[in-house]
Amino acid sequence: MDRITWYSSCIERWQLKRGDHIYCWRTRAGYSYSHHGIYESDQKVIQYCSASTFSSSSSSRQAGSNGSSALYPTSLFQIPLALSAMTQAQRTCIACREAERDGGVVISCLDCFTEGDNICLFVYSVPRWFRNVWLIGSPTQHTCLVEDEDPPETVLRRANNLLANHGDFSVDSYNFVTNNCQHFAIYSKTGRKLSRFN
Repeated sequence: MDRITWYSSCIERWQLKRGDHIYCWRTRAGYSYSHHGIYESDQKVIQYCSASTFSSSSSSRQAGSNGSSALYPTSLFQIPLALSAMTQAQRTCIACREAERDGGVVISCLDCFTEGDNICLFVYSVPRWFRNVWLIGSPTQHTCLVEDEDPPETVLRRANNLLANHGDFSVDSYNFVTNNCQHFAIYSKTGRKLSRFN
């Protein structure tokens, strides 16, 4: 708990460490859910998502006036329009969007992971009273656990193994409630699959 305060779990980029469990509240969805992943570097955040997670809500394809995709112009005259319609992150991270499109355990850069939202640190080894206080403000969204976390090298090895082999985190086994990005990140951090957060 050395990088957060009792009233905020938001952190700055420079505070991130390899193996951190990070998450972002999705402002475009009215803070109704958060997206979780394991930070390895600014170019590599390992995350778990459904196949449809990025194809509609954060796809960089934007319909042009003629119904064509602004990202994939059909003529040379549409290229300036396509580039102006994309944000800086979309211009530099088309590869991230392609990787995320099919779902499962995937990687993206930090910019694509955050989608412009604040970075928060999921905290482990907290006292039970602290966890209970956090739950008062958000009874359905856990932002800390009393469980201990493994060392960063173990966390990254576990997350990268899941990236290569998927295991229980294949795109077909994704479930918004029982097997999602938060379950993936907690498993990567602790080696335990928690169906119920303690």
